[in-house]
Amino acid sequence: MITLYWLALVLGGGLGLLSLIGGSIEMQIDHEIADPDAWHILSMRSATYFLFAFGAVGLLTQAAGTGAVLSLTAALFTGSVAALSSAALFRYLNRTSSGAVRSDASLVGLTGEVVLPLRRDGGGKIVVYRAGREIELMARPFEDDGTDPEEWNQVMVVEVSGGTALVTPYPDLHRLPSATE
Repeated sequence: MITLYWLALVLGGGLGLLSLIGGSIEMQIDHEIADPDAWHILSMRSATYFLFAFGAVGLLTQAAGTGAVLSLTAALFTGSVAALSSAALFRYLNRTSSGAVRSDASLVGLTGEVVLPLRRDGGGKIVVYRAGREIELMARPFEDDGTDPEEWNQVMVVEVSGGTALVTPYPDLHRLPSATE
């Protein structure tokens, strides 16, 4: 049993560490589930919490000299509580939009810098700043106004469609003539 606890602890801890380093590793179930909120229970996040809690409690109770049956029961109970609690917490956060990223519409009107040149046929990337955070967006020109989008340095977001910012050129403010010129 100790090997099982160690395996669960290492897997759960490793998945948790990967999620901290690489962002969310949660995978949603693609097929239909009778209860639309049930995917939270089956998510990688819940599995991570279950494995870590199961392994940690199993090892701790074994180290304390608890019997194998009581140790397994405590580990299963704690792992289940951890998984269900995380599912309930994230379901609450999704329902209340707590900590949610603002909608794409909130990006309209922001100015940004071109980091990958824009082309008429699409493609290109911009960076906009909001609330002290840098947000990278795929971008393409809003309209064909006759200028070459590959020459644009700064842009303004006019619309966001399908996660792609539709932009128009924005004058480089540092290049404006001074009042004495």
